[in-house]
Amino acid sequence: MSVLIIGATRNCAHQKSSYTRSHAPMLIRCDERNKVIYVTPGGDLVAEETETMHRQIREYLQHDMETIVLDLARVRTIDSIGLSTIIVLCKLICKSDGELIIENASRELKKYFQLTRIAGRLTISGTGWPS
Repeated sequence: MSVLIIGATRNCAHQKSSYTRSHAPMLIRCDERNKVIYVTPGGDLVAEETETMHRQIREYLQHDMETIVLDLARVRTIDSIGLSTIIVLCKLICKSDGELIIENASRELKKYFQLTRIAGRLTISGTGWPS
């Protein structure tokens, strides 16, 4: 079993004066025995965060993983790139009869998934990482 911890700061270039704000690192755990990838983004799923997440998960998917568990406990918002990344990951894992499970999504994020009609393609749950 391997755990990957990615990043601990984010540059906020969208502000007039660029600054760095701390956020929790993204955690990716690969359980090769059970063929599950557990992902906890460090914050909101926006362009920079999702690009890194997408690249890492694609690498793990090359090792015949069957399930992706995306824990959104630290995520308040998802931008269009974040949503596109979730859709792409869902399609990738479903091609091999796998499953994408969304964990700990807020009420607002669950509504967002329903409005975009992606909710029918993935499993939305209320639990998180196994102990």
